[in-house]
Amino acid sequence: MGNIHSSGSARTVSRSILCGHTQLRSHQLANERLWSRRSIVSTSTGASASHLQSRPSRIHLSTHHYHASSSLKQHSSRIGAEPGIDSAAHGSHVERHMVNASVDSRINVVDFSDEHMEQDIVPPRSLQQFLDERPTPAWAKCRWIHVNGLDLDVIKLLGRHKRLHRLAIEDVFDQRTPTKVDWYQDHCFMVMPMQKLLHNEDYQRVPEDQRAENPLWCSPYNMGHSQSENNHNRRHAWRTLAHETLGISTEQVSIFLTADNTVITLFERSGDDVLNPILERLESAQSVVRTSNDPSMLVQAVIDAVVDLAMPIAQAAADTFAELELAVLRSPNIAQSKHLYILRSALTHFNDNMISTGGLLRTICDHHSAAPRPNNSDVAAVESTKTQPHSAATAISPTTRVYLQDVQDHITALFTSTREQIRATENLTNLIFNTIAASQNESVRKLTLLSSFFLPLTFLTGYFGMNFDMPGVNDNSDAVFWWIATPVMLIAVLFLGPKPRWVRSLEWRRTRLKRSRRSFDPNERL
Repeated sequence: MGNIHSSGSARTVSRSILCGHTQLRSHQLANERLWSRRSIVSTSTGASASHLQSRPSRIHLSTHHYHASSSLKQHSSRIGAEPGIDSAAHGSHVERHMVNASVDSRINVVDFSDEHMEQDIVPPRSLQQFLDERPTPAWAKCRWIHVNGLDLDVIKLLGRHKRLHRLAIEDVFDQRTPTKVDWYQDHCFMVMPMQKLLHNEDYQRVPEDQRAENPLWCSPYNMGHSQSENNHNRRHAWRTLAHETLGISTEQVSIFLTADNTVITLFERSGDDVLNPILERLESAQSVVRTSNDPSMLVQAVIDAVVDLAMPIAQAAADTFAELELAVLRSPNIAQSKHLYILRSALTHFNDNMISTGGLLRTICDHHSAAPRPNNSDVAAVESTKTQPHSAATAISPTTRVYLQDVQDHITALFTSTREQIRATENLTNLIFNTIAASQNESVRKLTLLSSFFLPLTFLTGYFGMNFDMPGVNDNSDAVFWWIATPVMLIAVLFLGPKPRWVRSLEWRRTRLKRSRRSFDPNERL
């Protein structure tokens, strides 16, 4: 700030205040920025005219908006939101990382006891009417509601009918849910991965650019979906086991065991692979599931079927490794290392899922009468937990624990064999690179030997090819060159080339003789 002198007695004092740039950056919104700049200039009036004229105040505002991506906006919109999916509310939000919640569901309802069994195929639109008009019969010891295909409306309807916890309903649709078991007031909730072997018959239909983009996946389930859905489902739906031949399909399985002896199983797409064999067992009156009248035994049957679907994967991986091992021993090349990497990656993914499933079984077997978490969706149920003990209907029976331990043995066998195959693939990969490196070293050795052979000739050629007179060279023929070059080449090959076998044998005998003399010489010992 300074003083501005004007003519006469008039004096004008001007003050200027300049506000600097203000820039707001948000790390969470990444690309959204706000830049503003304000300039405010104020002048004071004087008593008389001056060469410095005052100007009216102006405000200059310039704003540039950089919009964030839609995925970040969708993620930020859920920050601080109520957790879970309320089955009583309409239009619940489903995140992008969750499975498609608009798939048509196929619903089977099975009522059974040790004396009788009934099965009904219920359309999704008629489920509400069926549950209202056809409650669990008095003769039935267990009701099994099997849903293949996750429809949000169907799951919410079951949640309202059975008072399922809102967190459990959210975990049904969330593919990032870890393998676990949660105990609530009147039901327990289990989540586990299901893996099965698939023959990749549709691989040839995939465009070449997609094959080159990611050779680890190629799933018939991804065909016909949008690009955003494919980008997310690549890791979860399919894993290539053998290049262009076999693959591992992975999906999430959710199981509810309620206090009224109802078992609800929810599958993404492969529920028929579990439903059909269990229905065959239920049709037999002598099966353990029928004679036990225990809903937890049905849960064990579902888990056992899921684990049995993973058995062919280990056998297929062993056969694939045997073929690769034979090919590597015959003619190793770099392309085989890519196939081994794909196999090892698939086996690692498979083994991780088996480990998590084994942890789930140990948790179920170790559970006895621990107090569950209350169902917060019902205030009366929360208050009743203060006076009512935990219902024994949601507990796992001792008979079920015995059969679950047998399933645990199968998982342990799969884990052991898979771990050995992973180590074998790593060793076979190292063998490929070591063999190729040894072959390259042998080629370099041969080139070095050839260079050593021609090195004296090169030196002598340069020496005798000099453009000036040398005594004894011009007076003789080219025979002098060969008389000199031949012994020099032999001496160079003898000293620079590989030693003959008889020379190595003599050196070995000499070394052995020296060691024997040292062992019998007392002075050498001291």
